[in-house]
Amino acid sequence: MRFSSEPGIYVNLFEVQISNDAIQIMVSDRANYPSLKELRSKIKEEGREIYVYAPEKSNKVYGYGTDMKWLSRMNFRLEAISLCDEPRLTSRMIMEGVISKAKSLGFIPKVKDEDEKDIDRLLSKNKGRLEIYNYDKPTITSDNQVKIFKGYDLRTIFIRDPIEKELKFGLIVDVTYALKDNGSSLNYRSIISRFGKNTLKEIRRIQKDLIPTGINMEVSRQRLIEDIIPFVKQLSEIILPCGLGVEIVPTPCRIILGGKEDETLW
Repeated sequence: MRFSSEPGIYVNLFEVQISNDAIQIMVSDRANYPSLKELRSKIKEEGREIYVYAPEKSNKVYGYGTDMKWLSRMNFRLEAISLCDEPRLTSRMIMEGVISKAKSLGFIPKVKDEDEKDIDRLLSKNKGRLEIYNYDKPTITSDNQVKIFKGYDLRTIFIRDPIEKELKFGLIVDVTYALKDNGSSLNYRSIISRFGKNTLKEIRRIQKDLIPTGINMEVSRQRLIEDIIPFVKQLSEIILPCGLGVEIVPTPCRIILGGKEDETLW
């Protein structure tokens, strides 16, 4: 596969295009909910499609989703806000929108217990970072001992463009792998002790860490081109839980390297 973008250095960061239009959202004072655990449990019991989130160091709690007006009975009020005025909230909603779209593509979040199946709790526990896998499409080693599940490690970011003076949102995507036998997780040490070094070498070739002649020195570039960009193209357009549609630009961000300024020009 050829990389069709202009020559240069690219990173696994993709712009998420967000409009600064005002949206309707439910808001409560943080003092009403020092902990969101009970509120989330109540929402789950009622079977409501509602997300609640309190940004770090904020004095507000936000509620949104299809059934958000139900929160009016829980000391929440309806307000209009601009997404760029609350970047942490917006980043959270981007991740929630990505998860929803990824599920339609067969990817589900990695969880350790039942509580983590609640997306609100899972994102809060992992500080907004998440791993997703397609557990229906493993690659199996030639000795039929190990299943390799390819997944993606996702993070959101917001930064201020120093030139345009605008807030920009982005999605960071890394490739990750889960290794299992008949359901149990494996690591490199256990694979060597149970199945031998040849099985591990095969796994690392599948992961693109190794090529027939040794270590793959271009593994990062290869994963970006062959795995990450096609995945982001599949995500393409997502719907935030507030109902707003946004686009993820499938071209990775390019790094522009600057040199020392030539003072003789001035």
